[in-house]
Amino acid sequence: MQVEYPKIELYRKRTFTEKLTDTFNFLRENWRVLLKYFLYMMLPTSIILALPFNHFFEGYFNLITTLESSGSFDDLNLWLFLVSFVGSIVGFIFAALLLESFIFAMVRVYNRRPNRLKDLVYADFRDDFFFCLKRGVIMGLVGLAIMVIIGIIVVAIFALSFAISPKLGAVLSVLGVIVFYIAIFVLIFPLYMVSPVYLLEDEIGVLAAFKKGFRLGFATWGGIFAVMFVIGIISSIFQTFTMMPWYIMSVVKMFFTLSGEMDKPFFHSFLYAFIQYLTCILMCLGYLLSMVFTYVGITIQYGHASEKIDGRGVSQRIEKFDEFDNF
Repeated sequence: MQVEYPKIELYRKRTFTEKLTDTFNFLRENWRVLLKYFLYMMLPTSIILALPFNHFFEGYFNLITTLESSGSFDDLNLWLFLVSFVGSIVGFIFAALLLESFIFAMVRVYNRRPNRLKDLVYADFRDDFFFCLKRGVIMGLVGLAIMVIIGIIVVAIFALSFAISPKLGAVLSVLGVIVFYIAIFVLIFPLYMVSPVYLLEDEIGVLAAFKKGFRLGFATWGGIFAVMFVIGIISSIFQTFTMMPWYIMSVVKMFFTLSGEMDKPFFHSFLYAFIQYLTCILMCLGYLLSMVFTYVGITIQYGHASEKIDGRGVSQRIEKFDEFDNF
């Protein structure tokens, strides 16, 4: 007999323990449907993603071997190495975008449907998925544009300071590095709030979502840090188990290559390369699956922040009460 779990209300004030409890309760309640559609989407993605990623590290090991033997890396291998590097980055960004859209689509359906995610079929969340996918692309492009603009301004400031005085430029460079790391640490956690704001609130625009996300993020900075710290530890442990087979095979192959023991043909055979590729698929799947914990955890944190700062849950309950009263 299937256990009936109480519905998790998104917009509700929570203690730190309640945030973690609701995160894992959501996963426990819906793990079957989440895993089913996760594999439908992420397994083909991981199969494709593992190709450039595996080739990138093969090229990296070959580069180390070449440098150790004082050889030269020919142009063809260098281009393949760079293409696989770019392909890996683009692939992981695309996979993260798909996964983000999928998880937030599930959250939207969970909050809307009376029977939540029970007996869910693709048609039930298709529109929400493409809605989140479209908004995810817009959010990413706007975020990239903001970073480019900030980068241009910073480079212009440094260039001007060096033109005025080399000593001034050197001092500003040192201060700039310090400020950069402080800014990354301060801003990274409020940045987590932008995605749930933009993907769960239909009425908000992308710039307003950035503004609101940072407002909620700074107001609950400590809570985001605590939740992401705990979930990050759990995700890292999970990633370690799924990454270990590929890592061991790669290190063993690199060891025999660097030691010059070319009388071990198995490590350079098609079978070994194929098994290494399969373990790379497992690693990619494990990494993406661990990100599910992060997306769900930050969604629960967003629900807490929205209720605590803006009273969004109270407003929604009042609207539903008015609709019932006017029926």
